Amino acid sequence: MTYDLFSTPAGEAPKQATIERLFFGLMLPETPAQAAVEVLEESRREQGLRGQPIRKDRLHITLIHIGDYENALPQRIVDEALNAGASLALPAFDVIFDRETSFSGAPGRYPHILSGAEGLDALKAFRSELLKAVIRHGVKPLSRQDFNPHVTLSYADRRLPERPIPPIGWRPEEFVLIHSEVGRSIYHTLGRWPLR
Repeated sequence: MTYDLFSTPAGEAPKQATIERLFFGLMLPETPAQAAVEVLEESRREQGLRGQPIRKDRLHITLIHIGDYENALPQRIVDEALNAGASLALPAFDVIFDRETSFSGAPGRYPHILSGAEGLDALKAFRSELLKAVIRHGVKPLSRQDFNPHVTLSYADRRLPERPIPPIGWRPEEFVLIHSEVGRSIYHTLGRWPLR
């Protein structure tokens, strides 16, 4: 029997649509990831923050959100994104976050983030070059030209005022193309490229 994904043969439960996300990012290595977890734990302990934390091995900076797709990633988009990543040969740079704050969000799901001002210029320049490469290779990403570098630590029950934290910094060795199974905390690394 043939049927499309959203039709249901008699006697079978309907299939749930899934959201498959494609993005370029920088994953946090162990040491800065642990420091980020400690910032989150301190906010929970001292300010009573509650909410869903991001797993330490999933902490990242989203560089470019390519798109969200129902049930499967389009292979053409994946191939073009891989070509865009492979076209860059850029030097390594330092990343430093020295604040924590919150973004606005849905009630009870406010993104609690690491942010900064100084120490992110080289990251912004790198992201600009990556965005140009993505567009040059025929991909129309969801991300816009403007870029606010951050690491989401959790989705919290309320917003927090901005406060300084001990700087969390590192020199990324690579950037990656990730397929995220949204809502299931499953990441698949589709491509990785060194920063020299």
